[in-house]
Amino acid sequence: MAQYFFHVMNGKAIIDDVGIELHDMDQVRTEAIRASGQMVSNGEHAWKGQAWQMIVTDSVGTIVFGVNFSVDRHGL
Repeated sequence: MAQYFFHVMNGKAIIDDVGIELHDMDQVRTEAIRASGQMVSNGEHAWKGQAWQMIVTDSVGTIVFGVNFSVDRHGL
């Protein structure tokens, strides 16, 4: 297993300095998408119209995966 870190950029950097051990890139992708979905479901207070990005790095800091997402409140 290898250690991966899930950093979030949402107008400021939220750096993951703990990480999580995962077996392979399939698990990395699954965890990144799950965590992104959880952030979206945390509610309206978390969104101010800006795009968010989750960047996943390995233990040496190499970017191995990324998720870009935004929430628009059209007409609300």
